[in-house]
Amino acid sequence: MPIHNKSIIVLARLLFICLLAILNACSDNLSQLERIKSRGTLRVALIATPPLYFPDESLIKGYDYEIIASYAQSIGAKLEIIRVNTIGEIIAQLKQGKAHIGIAGNSPDYPDENILGSTSYEESEWHVIGNRKNILPKSFDDITPSTVIVAKDSKPALVLSDIKPKHPSLYWLELPHGNNRQVLEQVNLNNFKLSIISADVYKYYRYLYPEIKIAFTLTKQYPSRWFTHKDEDISLSNSINGFINRQKQNGKLEQRYNTYYRHLNVFNYIDSSYYLRLIEERLPQYSPYFKVAAINNEFDERFLAAVSYQESHWDDKARSHTGVRGLMMLTQDTAKRVGVTDRLDPEQSIMGGAKYLNILKASLPERIQEPDRSWMSLAAYNVGLGHLEDARIITESLGDDPNLWIDVEKHLPKLSQKEWYKKTKYGYARGHEPVAFVRRIRRYYDILRLYQQEEILEKLDQPLKLEKVRITSPAL
Repeated sequence: MPIHNKSIIVLARLLFICLLAILNACSDNLSQLERIKSRGTLRVALIATPPLYFPDESLIKGYDYEIIASYAQSIGAKLEIIRVNTIGEIIAQLKQGKAHIGIAGNSPDYPDENILGSTSYEESEWHVIGNRKNILPKSFDDITPSTVIVAKDSKPALVLSDIKPKHPSLYWLELPHGNNRQVLEQVNLNNFKLSIISADVYKYYRYLYPEIKIAFTLTKQYPSRWFTHKDEDISLSNSINGFINRQKQNGKLEQRYNTYYRHLNVFNYIDSSYYLRLIEERLPQYSPYFKVAAINNEFDERFLAAVSYQESHWDDKARSHTGVRGLMMLTQDTAKRVGVTDRLDPEQSIMGGAKYLNILKASLPERIQEPDRSWMSLAAYNVGLGHLEDARIITESLGDDPNLWIDVEKHLPKLSQKEWYKKTKYGYARGHEPVAFVRRIRRYYDILRLYQQEEILEKLDQPLKLEKVRITSPAL
């Protein structure tokens, strides 16, 4: 090789090394927020259980997940979720630099000066819970020592440590290598006497574990906020606080909260217990049909199963006094429209009901996005597209968003009020019925998702080691 060619190669290598040094120097001068933006990825350690996060493919992804996803979008970064089980695991991820942000839901300040909490975006109560078969305490003074059990390094353990100074006689047991779901299951089975749980989590899991009952509520509420690792560079922290404050001011936080919790405000022990029993006893025989119908019509099969349960309790011979029949309770006109010749045939009913729901969903304006699109298709399934459109027009006339179900459901009941329905194209309708209809289906959908998710997560859990449970107290 000629000497001048070797010189060119050497020079090119030197230039490349210099360029790398310059780029690294520039990177070192960037703030933490700027580095995240330049790399395009925001790493978030998140407790992977509802309502924070639904780790499956479904219509909704989780209350806290949606907020952090919106923040990631606002800074132009792709969201990378690191799934964890406890707040202790979150702190470890932050300290090791594996995560930029940690999200655990509502909790006390973490007792570490190197962990910084953001502005709060919600406050929640906490409950002491037990099995409804037992006589439950009414205060901490009534609790027998060491009958409260929580997972080690969990939020409940952190809450107990926070309230310990006011209740010096309080001692509890910590379950090593466990998680909150396992604790709740054991309380539901009456294997554990008591535990504590945030109100937000309780709203969801009481449907999956209906034997759990509130003994009493703590007087102190705890905020939901995000954790970061404390540093001289507070650019990320400042950005987070600014985002949360803007979300509060524009009403987005309240809107998201209502979306995730409003339909869970009603709990019926008998209905929930019966539903769980039928999930085991009846649903399996129809699941293959729901799967095929879901694929053919681009629905979540659990969504279709929830609709069918609301309509018929998965009774393929069901009929009403109005003449609707079968698993999806189709009218004769609807059955004819979707090609169903026998409404009592389980496969035909499910396929026909799914097809009709898909027709309704496709008829809605494109600007209505998921999951609102699915909720409105359910309302139309119950009350008709015409009445739904009347309600959307009323919604818009009153300054609310006709493309958001949470706004439309507020105004649907007006269709039964003369001062409103006389102005509409399609007239009177029992507008409160589709509201209740959608809320019930959403509850059944959530329960079914929790049930199936639990089956998957149980296989990943470490076995409970009850012999290693130890008394814990900050005073020990």
